[in-house]
Order: sequence, then structure tokens, then C-alpha cells
Amino acid sequence: MSQLLYGSINLSELNEQAKKGHKAFSRGKNGKIYFNVNVWINDEPDQYNNDASVQLNFKDATKDDQMYIGNLKKSSGKPISPNSVDIPNDDDLPI
Repeated sequence: MSQLLYGSINLSELNEQAKKGHKAFSRGKNGKIYFNVNVWINDEPDQYNNDASVQLNFKDATKDDQMYIGNLKKSSGKPISPNSVDIPNDDDLPI
């Protein structure tokens, strides 16, 4: 049986890194922007009870290039209610 993880990704950090030209971002042939990540699943929860972490990454990245952008927790099976947020239109990304 698979385990569901839930969590948050820092969209503000993603936008900032994309605008800076971080190598984890690329534009596909379909015109959409993609980014590469590493996901670590911890053997034990960390001090904030996170079970996994998400980090920007790309081939041959150095430790300085890898940035944490989010954390995940194991789901208890209860539905999660998302917060309503106005997302700015950031079509000016350099990718």
C-alpha cells in the first residue's frame, strides 16, 4: 500500500529562482516551464515532524545550487483544505 505525503512548496522562492535563471528550470517544447527536484524521505520525522524534503536540483549541481523549496508529511488520511490565495501572473520568467 502506498503512503500519501502532503506539504508545501515555496512558490515565491520558485519564482525568484526562475527569474534568476537557476539551472533547475527549463522550458519544454510545449512552451511550459518545468523544474527538476530531489525528494528525500526521512527514516524518522525531523524536528518539525516533516517526513520528506523537496529541493531544486539539476544534473551536476553543486551543494550550493541545491535549494530547499518545501517539506512533506505523511498523511493521516484526513482531507486537507487549501488556503485561497491570489497567484500573480509571472509570465516574465526568463526561461
